[in-house]
Amino acid sequence: MQTAFNSGRKQKRGSRAAQKAVSSKRVRRRRHAQTRRRFSSALRSMQAFVLRSGRLRPGSKGSAKGKTSSLPVPAGTQATLFPGFSGLAPSKTVSLLLLAAVAAALYWLYTSESFYIYRENVRFEGAQYLSDDELFAACDIDSWSIFWLDPEKIEEQVMAHPYITAADAKIRWPGQIEISVQEVRPVALWATEQQEYWLLEDGVALTPRELDIQPAMRIIDPSAEARIANVEGTLQIDKRILTSAMILSNRLSIVSEFWYNSRYGLNFSLPHTQAWVHWG
Repeated sequence: MQTAFNSGRKQKRGSRAAQKAVSSKRVRRRRHAQTRRRFSSALRSMQAFVLRSGRLRPGSKGSAKGKTSSLPVPAGTQATLFPGFSGLAPSKTVSLLLLAAVAAALYWLYTSESFYIYRENVRFEGAQYLSDDELFAACDIDSWSIFWLDPEKIEEQVMAHPYITAADAKIRWPGQIEISVQEVRPVALWATEQQEYWLLEDGVALTPRELDIQPAMRIIDPSAEARIANVEGTLQIDKRILTSAMILSNRLSIVSEFWYNSRYGLNFSLPHTQAWVHWG
């Protein structure tokens, strides 16, 4: 029975992975189709412009209104389907060939898989506790062509991640992106009845991540009375409480654990003594 249960779990995980892969392929095909439609529309507009330029020669009266010429056709000449088209001279042939080559090159640039960004095309540096997959999701660049990407925009999107303080993105030819990140470093731990949090220097509280060295200083606040409301809606404690605890910890190196409540403020005990200090 246990084996059947494990087999069912594996099948569910496999089906989820397959659905995720199919969904990703659908997104790529849809974006590629949109790119091809935009390119085809631009190409048709260019072709229409070339035809109009060939038909409308300077000095032909009524050409703008679509009127046909009433001049007699000399004997021995053959009327053409397009009055403004004088035939394929060598110079025109070269121009058309160049236009076709440019159109083909543009089509290749905008449709080739070599210029589209996927997870395997992005390399991250500087991350210690954040995974590359999590950072890639924050970039929001999956299946995008490099011609539509802006390094500054990528940096803004990465820095919107609450655990990132700085980012530097570079686009490499033909389809590679390198992103250097700087993660936040907690200065203290905030222990409440619900859970422990990382505390940043500005008092912002974050869920702890797997880090080799955790902060030594702890502020024990069972009822979370140090919490304050802010405009962003993020979890945060009063910065003055955190600053006072940091100053005390620096001056009294033997003290690394502080308690807080709204009645007494910061208070702590001196190690190896029975003294209890109410700092306020």
